[in-house]
Amino acid sequence: MAATAPRGMKIGAVSLWLLLLLSEKPMYGYEVIRELEKRFSGYWKPKTGTIYPAFEKLEEGGLVTSRIEFRDEGIDRKHYALTEKGRTELSQSMGHWTKMMEVLESYREVHESIFRYKDRLSRDELSKSLVALGAGVGQRSVDLSKVLPGQRKLLVQPTEPVTFKLLYAKEEDELEIHMELKWTPSPRARRPPKRSSRPKRSKRFG
Repeated sequence: MAATAPRGMKIGAVSLWLLLLLSEKPMYGYEVIRELEKRFSGYWKPKTGTIYPAFEKLEEGGLVTSRIEFRDEGIDRKHYALTEKGRTELSQSMGHWTKMMEVLESYREVHESIFRYKDRLSRDELSKSLVALGAGVGQRSVDLSKVLPGQRKLLVQPTEPVTFKLLYAKEEDELEIHMELKWTPSPRARRPPKRSSRPKRSKRFG
């Protein structure tokens, strides 16, 4: 887990996650570590040597505050809570990270995609496009010029099974539906033409 921050940000990835967790509720150190392991499904197991120094820097910067819980049984616990300055920094940092991820995702899509399309359509145009897409999938060959208005002819041949994913989401004040179709292209084996093993016979004219 990288701890460096992109340009324009004061905190790195580890500190950002700490602020995110504390924005939900105050936590003590070991509780934060367990929660991060849970959020990352075990793919990232943060160490105390990473988490506590990050907390110290956040506290020095006035982004978090701490208090010690003295316990009769067990070791004492140091609880951390987000300050107003921390909430402001979290909001600004999330904006920077979101923009950075959008740039990276756009770069990946442009360089990995064979074809990319985005346009504003009327509901009637969208309905016709979806109908054409469904008809093409049913006929095993999709002509993108019939699905996407104004596009050149490009045949796409889905193979079975087709993985279908639909996401309905709210982005600020807008509602979005993301649809994804995915399949594995069938291998086209190119076999060399068969050659006869029989030797050629010359014709004799007599």
